[in-house]
Amino acid sequence: MKQIWITKKGPPEVLAVREAPDPNANAGEVRIRVRAAGINFADLAARQGVYPDAPPVPCVVGYEVSGVIDQVGAGATGFAEGDRVFAMPKFGGYTDTLVVPVAQVQRMPAKMSFEEAAALPVV
Repeated sequence: MKQIWITKKGPPEVLAVREAPDPNANAGEVRIRVRAAGINFADLAARQGVYPDAPPVPCVVGYEVSGVIDQVGAGATGFAEGDRVFAMPKFGGYTDTLVVPVAQVQRMPAKMSFEEAAALPVV
């Protein structure tokens, strides 16, 4: 899978695309094939090194995503493969594939686009 990494603090040029193996959903988690990710103040501030809750660099940012569940971990009730969802992983969302606890996932409204849904978690 591809991920967008902050390689060091700074301007947009510090972002880099890197390859990583696809993760697997563990107990209580789902795996989402990301279709859209929001870009918000936390992501921009993290890249500049001024967001206090950001993970240390290098890291993958991305505070909110939307996509389709393609794997459900044991005990992750309420969701199934193929569900259209949005999630708030609190960083890690700039990726093709994301694993998150089900508590961070909501089903998308039927007529909503992936782009619109990716903006919902921070609203």
